[in-house]
This record gives sequence, structure tokens and C-alpha cells, in this order.
Amino acid sequence: MRHALAFVFLSVAAGLPLAAAAQGSPPSYEPQKRLRTALDTCLKTEVMQGAYCVQKCATGFRAAASGAKPACVATTAGAKHVPKKPTYTPKPEGSPTPPAYGAAGGG
Repeated sequence: MRHALAFVFLSVAAGLPLAAAAQGSPPSYEPQKRLRTALDTCLKTEVMQGAYCVQKCATGFRAAASGAKPACVATTAGAKHVPKKPTYTPKPEGSPTPPAYGAAGGG
């Protein structure tokens, strides 16, 4: 009981609503990032964060500025992030492989 009262007191002192303190942390995810070169600029779907271009957060999420790693934190209770699926499809078995660059027989 004493620990519970201390937790409630610290939550109120920190300015956190009791409901948020009881639920734990909101849903979050780490957005994709890529290292930016000297001559490279970030795309329209990215924001610059240090030496990296970081993907903008999905709808219902905001960028968390604290910490070394970029993070997107939910702003609404029901926010969900569905990562994009790759569109790459492998070649069918038995398809010819092009010769390597500079291989014998090339032009």
C-alpha cells in the first residue's frame, strides 16, 4: 500500500495523469532511417535528424525528440502502425541469370 501511494504521488508530481500512469507507455515504433551522404538530401517523406534521414511518422503518431534513436509515439489511444510490405518478387526458378559486369564475352 505504501508503494502504491508513493507511485500515485510521484505520478501527480511529475504531471502525469493517473490513467496514463496506470496504463503504461503508449504504443510506439522505430521509423526507418538511412545515413545521409554529403551530397544527399532527404526525401519529402523523410526528416533530417543528425546525419540520418528518418521516415516521417504515420498518421496518429508524433516524433519523439528525446533519446538517440528516433521513435514515433501514438497521440491517440487506437493508433496502429502497419509497416509497409516489400514489393520485391524473386525470379522464378530456372530463369537465366545475366552475366556479371566485366565478365568475358561482354562488349
